[in-house]
Amino acid sequence: MIRRIGRHFREAFHGLIRHGAMTLSSAAAISLALLFVGIFILISQNIRDITYSIEESVQIHVKIDRNYETQDQINILQIQITEIPGIKEVIFSSKDQELDSLIESFGEDGQIFESYRGDSNPLRHAFLVDVIDGNLIERVALSIERIAGVETVRYGGAKTVELMNVLDSVRNWGYILVIGLIVIAVFLISNTIKLSIASRRDEIAIMRTVGAKNGFIRMPFLIEGMVIGILGSIMPIGITVGGYFYLYELLGGFLISQMFVLHPPLPLLYYIGTALVILAMIVGMMGSFVSVTKHLRWKR
Repeated sequence: MIRRIGRHFREAFHGLIRHGAMTLSSAAAISLALLFVGIFILISQNIRDITYSIEESVQIHVKIDRNYETQDQINILQIQITEIPGIKEVIFSSKDQELDSLIESFGEDGQIFESYRGDSNPLRHAFLVDVIDGNLIERVALSIERIAGVETVRYGGAKTVELMNVLDSVRNWGYILVIGLIVIAVFLISNTIKLSIASRRDEIAIMRTVGAKNGFIRMPFLIEGMVIGILGSIMPIGITVGGYFYLYELLGGFLISQMFVLHPPLPLLYYIGTALVILAMIVGMMGSFVSVTKHLRWKR
């Protein structure tokens, strides 16, 4: 058993060395594909975190009409808003709390609004509404606007929804790009294995004549594909892991502003490195399997 396995590995490495140029080109194709896969995973993870951050930070601000200021009226309004599908939480904000928020938003300059405390406060009572999913913001806001007693509804407008749609589009196009690159890598590996098969056609014919099973014949080629995949995974893992560590330290864990927090490198990079090696081996073996299976089917 051990001798048989050793033979398979020797044959595989002989094939790799014999067709060194094609081996390198296939490994390079896998490297390029995996580099995009690694970068895409990092971008996708950070986009997801940023999207969640935006969704958590965006609230629907509902200003109550001045004619609905009794406690009973406010309670009824809150119940009506809470019953709208997609709403996570509805928090009441009194006129004084609204003034506090206004003063805080202006920083030191906000102290000029302190004179509006008490009866001279011109602001309205309000509700702060959180939704379950950021994609529901616009629909929920429109539903709230239709309720009697609501004066205005603000939530960041179409720009907020547009930003989240753009982030989703980036992820979707990333999936398409990665799948396309993996298909190219499988094709190149398949061609490499075809050359190896062509140079060993007589040997394969002899093995079939003496009764060797397809699995026995196929094994060295599958090992070739697996090794090509492993070779191709070295560079993208180094660039992805090292590059993200450097970028994270350089930016201090934030992208543009503290609103956009980057995902911590660990343990994410461990998972990505492992996933890239496994994916590389699978892609390499897929390319080999396709090529060898076609040959064995044709050469009955």
